[in-house]
Amino acid sequence: MIIDTLNITHFGRFHQASLRLSPGINVVYGENEAGKSTLHQFIQAMLFGVERLRGKASRKDEYARFQPWEQGKNYEGSMVIEHEGEMYRLTRNFYKEDEYFRVEQLRTGKEILLPGGQMDHLVDGLNRTNFRNTLSIGQLESSIDARFGLTLQAYMANVQRTKNQDIDLQRTLDYLRKEKKARFDRSPERQLQNLKVQAETMEAETDQYQKLLEEIQQQQTMLEHVRSQRQAERQTGRESRKRERQERMEAIRLIEENNYVAAQYQQKKAAYDRLKHQAAEEDFDVMKEQWDAANEEYDDLSDRYGQLMGRNLAILFSVMMFGLIPVVAVFFLKNNPLVRVGILLVFIALLAVTALLLQMGRKRMGLRVSESKENLDELHDEMEQHMFGRGGREMLRQMKEELQALREQYEQLQIPLQPYLEKYGDDISLDMEAEEDDEMLEVLRQKEESLTKSLERLFVRKETFEQKEEERESLEMDIQRLSEEVRVEQEQAGIIDECMTIIRDLSEEIHSDFGPALNTEVSKMIWELTGGKYERVVVDNELNLRVDTGERFVDCDQLSAGTREQLYLALRLAMVKLLFPKKDVPVIFDDSFVFYDDRRLARTLAWIGSQGFAQVILFTCQHREMDALERMGVEYTPIYLD
Repeated sequence: MIIDTLNITHFGRFHQASLRLSPGINVVYGENEAGKSTLHQFIQAMLFGVERLRGKASRKDEYARFQPWEQGKNYEGSMVIEHEGEMYRLTRNFYKEDEYFRVEQLRTGKEILLPGGQMDHLVDGLNRTNFRNTLSIGQLESSIDARFGLTLQAYMANVQRTKNQDIDLQRTLDYLRKEKKARFDRSPERQLQNLKVQAETMEAETDQYQKLLEEIQQQQTMLEHVRSQRQAERQTGRESRKRERQERMEAIRLIEENNYVAAQYQQKKAAYDRLKHQAAEEDFDVMKEQWDAANEEYDDLSDRYGQLMGRNLAILFSVMMFGLIPVVAVFFLKNNPLVRVGILLVFIALLAVTALLLQMGRKRMGLRVSESKENLDELHDEMEQHMFGRGGREMLRQMKEELQALREQYEQLQIPLQPYLEKYGDDISLDMEAEEDDEMLEVLRQKEESLTKSLERLFVRKETFEQKEEERESLEMDIQRLSEEVRVEQEQAGIIDECMTIIRDLSEEIHSDFGPALNTEVSKMIWELTGGKYERVVVDNELNLRVDTGERFVDCDQLSAGTREQLYLALRLAMVKLLFPKKDVPVIFDDSFVFYDDRRLARTLAWIGSQGFAQVILFTCQHREMDALERMGVEYTPIYLD
């Protein structure tokens, strides 16, 4: 398999980026933070997807680390690969709400369905574990997961012996470990111990249960006594309030009657005072004589006033007739107009003076008639009042007697009303204090409430004791049953331990089959990488490395950092040859040579170039790799990241 093109739609810091790779050695150069590790991770993500964790760990998992900076649903890309002469396009959307993986054959446009979306169904042996522990060599990550040793052994044994890659001893061993842990977690031994403690506790709690029953009995007796007291106090209060209500109603009735009597007295007293004020002291007969005299005077004046009108008319007519004779004579005897006019004016003046005098006399007489009439009316009114007063003397006497009776009734009402006023005051109503406001009742209520709550707590404890008491009968049987289960579980745990021992022995046997080949391949590589300094390396079944110095075997950890990196590199590439014998897979180095000096780097790069890998992708932030390849004349494709 060769990676042809990387199309990064949205991944990490990259957006709509494209990168073309070539067969052979590709050196991808970029400064720190240029995105080299992101490209490395993108290749792995396109092959195997992005791992997502749960809970708090999800904040720093691969999905969160490489989620596009602009966020959103655009978390995707594609990669074109060449495998066994065919071109394939791998397309993935990593967004968790719309995740998908599609493989298309470019020649035919046909979609290739991979069971479970696993790449090892297209490229033998290409899975996430193999990729991480062999093909992908990151910065300071040349060492291999020790657990991968058993996986590699099982894989090689499956391929060489059964021709079946699905049998996995590592998974079997992991399963047995989990099963042992699960059985330990499910083991009834802890429950058995708890039951034994409970049995001992129940024995000790028997006395406590008896004391609890006695305390409940005492508190129940106290509660009944308090309730009886409260009931009696409430009954007494009801009777007292009933009496008080009756007293208040009687007091209110007396007050209303008292107010009514007082109001009646005030009304009659006002009427009496008015009648008394109207009564005159003069005798009625005298008033009658005065009225008769005034009436005669009025009649006389009225007659004279009427006669005066006729007499005045007669006088005025006589003056007019006697004065008209000279006027007529002058008109007939004298022809002088001035004399005629003068006589006429004198005549008119005479008539006017006469009429004026008569009118003045008539007016004086009219005034006398009016005055007489007014005097008569006044006497008439006074007489009517005296006439009413004569009849009202009896009424005044009756009203005075009624006033005396009302006063006596009012004074009689004060006798029964006074005690109520002294007890309840002037403002008497039917409103009375509520029952619970009574001090004694409130004290008893609080005491009853406290005892009730206390009894509730005691009954809860009693119920718990009773439940435990019921459990005591079956507790011994449970202990016996759990004891038997513990014995069986211990036997099963022993069987699991034996199975794990057998698997480990089997892994050593498997290692003995391919171990020599692995040792030979690693030794050959380390001899070439170190220029013949180390020619023999031993790899155990957990992939631990020891180097033969000629005098003794030395653990890898005791060597320099550069030598350790070369040893792990040799081990990885040896396993690549074992897992992928055709070498048709890409090998990726991500700043893997930081501990190498220039000589060791040149020797390592020359050796990698001579191994015939289908594709090598080398990510670096330095120019040392390209300079060394150019000096040695090794062909490579340079790629620069902006």
